[in-house]
Amino acid sequence: MNALWLVPSEGSDTTAPVSVIRLVLPQGEHITEEIADTFAQRARTEASGVLTPILLDITGVASISREARAVLSRSRSASAIAVVGASAVDRVLANFLLGGEPPPCPTRYFGDEDRAVAWLLEPADDR
Repeated sequence: MNALWLVPSEGSDTTAPVSVIRLVLPQGEHITEEIADTFAQRARTEASGVLTPILLDITGVASISREARAVLSRSRSASAIAVVGASAVDRVLANFLLGGEPPPCPTRYFGDEDRAVAWLLEPADDR
């Protein structure tokens, strides 16, 4: 996991850099509750109590358990979540991930990381 400092695009309402937390789930892994909880804890630590946009990269993940989905959908440190994947399988996993409890913040799937970041940098009212 790493935090990114991103500069909003032209036309954005803010000129200050925005911190985006980038979580990359391990490729080829079956994401369990324990793995999801580790990543959720990292996001909470990185956010330091401030609602922060999160980019969740699920590219190449083998599967996501129901328990992991519950952990990831309970995020209270995110102002918005962009789920990114590269394949049709990633899209299916994202639909499963997003199909649980209604998310506490705007959440959307993207097949392209640049589009996901652009969406995360939009003003909250435009998402």
